[in-house]
Amino acid sequence: MCVFQSPKMPAPDPSIEQDRKDRMAQETAEARRNRDKALEETVQRKKKGVGKRSLLTSSSGGIGYYNQYE
Repeated sequence: MCVFQSPKMPAPDPSIEQDRKDRMAQETAEARRNRDKALEETVQRKKKGVGKRSLLTSSSGGIGYYNQYE
């Protein structure tokens, strides 16, 4: 006889468990869509500049190329 046994937890209701799984799947899909959307916006922001002035106006270009005092 074991005196220090922990009580067994009752099994969760199958319908509640299925609802929880469905909610988690929806939240995961929504998070994935938001992450993909943010990635697309970042890529568009990086690739936006095209043309003669893009070197000066892009987010990563123009350092050392443009001097406003010359």
